[in-house]
Amino acid sequence: MGSHDLVLVPENLVPLSSSTVERAFALIIALLLGHFFVVVQAQVVWTNYWLTKDPQQGEAIVTKVLWTGHNAVAYHYWVNQKEYAGEDGRNWQDPRYAKVGVGEKSVVYFSVSHPWLSRLTLPRSAMVEGLPVILLAWCFIVLFLITAINPYSKWALKTGVRQAHPQGNG
Repeated sequence: MGSHDLVLVPENLVPLSSSTVERAFALIIALLLGHFFVVVQAQVVWTNYWLTKDPQQGEAIVTKVLWTGHNAVAYHYWVNQKEYAGEDGRNWQDPRYAKVGVGEKSVVYFSVSHPWLSRLTLPRSAMVEGLPVILLAWCFIVLFLITAINPYSKWALKTGVRQAHPQGNG
């Protein structure tokens, strides 16, 4: 753009305050952490519960190696002539299945009452692994939510950008 070009800015555009940006950022982080450390972990506990309550062993075919890490693969398996799909880390408990590739067979464990719930490794319990890390993440989620609701709270995360509370002694 040259020095004589006209830039149009809407007249009703309201600049965002630093606390509004801070609140939005805290809410986004809380939602992301909540997804990974609440929703996903609840799904893991639900699956593990049913796989420890009524497990059935079957055979799966690996369909894809996943980029997500943790030695993860996608697989298909059949229960009562119905096809199901799942994603899980390879079975580290049995060396025969520890390095299965695409098109190879692996053992799969599924719930008799909920056959769409499956894992390639039979869980030892319904308890989620890494519980201390999850509890710590929950503490951060609460702090981010407090910051999103009221960035001037004494419990809110401090960023150094915030100035005094607009209504005085916050």
